[in-house]
Amino acid sequence: MVKDQTVDKSKKVKNIAAVLYLLILVFLVGGSYLHQKSDILDFSENKTDLNVFPR
Repeated sequence: MVKDQTVDKSKKVKNIAAVLYLLILVFLVGGSYLHQKSDILDFSENKTDLNVFPR
């Protein structure tokens, strides 16, 4: 009986850790995607600027 409670608690902790990991991963990947998308939009708005790629 006690062993079952320990297994249930460890399963619960693993599930919580997995959900937190996924949330952090989604936050990082989503932020990177949005940042990349905004850089592309900024470039398309400034394509007449000749100093976009400084040498």
